Amino acid sequence: MAKTIAAIYENGIFKPLEKVRLHNHEKIQLIVLPNEERISELVKSQKRALRKYCGIGESGLTDVSRNHDKYLYGK
Repeated sequence: MAKTIAAIYENGIFKPLEKVRLHNHEKIQLIVLPNEERISELVKSQKRALRKYCGIGESGLTDVSRNHDKYLYGK
C-alpha cells in the first residue's frame, strides 16, 4: 500500500510530521519530492533567466552563426 507522508529532514534523518504505522526496523522506500513552495521558486527563477533570451531570433540578422562572437561579446 503506497502512502504519501509529509516529513522534515533533520540531522540526516527523515522525521514524519504525522504518526506512521510501521514496525521497528521495517524497511521501506522513500521518494523525495520538493515541496510546492520550492518548485514555485525554481519556476520563477527559470522564467527570469529565460526572459533574457525572449525575442533573440527576431533581430532579422542572417549571419548570426558566422558572427557569433561579434553579436554576443562585441568582438
